[in-house]
Amino acid sequence: MIDNPKKLLIIDDEFDIVFYARKIYEKKGFLTFGADNGLTAVEIFKREKPDITLIDIHMPFSPIDGIEVLRRIKEIDRNAICIMFSRVTEKQKIEESKKLGADGYLLKPVDIEDLDRIIYEFVK
Repeated sequence: MIDNPKKLLIIDDEFDIVFYARKIYEKKGFLTFGADNGLTAVEIFKREKPDITLIDIHMPFSPIDGIEVLRRIKEIDRNAICIMFSRVTEKQKIEESKKLGADGYLLKPVDIEDLDRIIYEFVK
């Protein structure tokens, strides 16, 4: 549990992933927000200024993909903590997200213990 609730934004074009991740992290004491497309995610980021943002790279049902979401978030706050996740294993996407300042990268299906480890690394 977290004494001082941290804000967590979860971005994925698959509604179920956003829904269940929010439930899991709300139970762990986070204040969570979810977005199922990149444009909405950027607006939520601007308004809520989350402590940590989880971004799916491959979002075919979104007007912009996760790489573009990361780019826009880093333009707003270059120190934003962003963890990327996707089924995509292309080295180009991983390298691009690293160059843009991603703080971590996990492959789907995401193991909750791995995700916890990365999130709690930034929550102190």
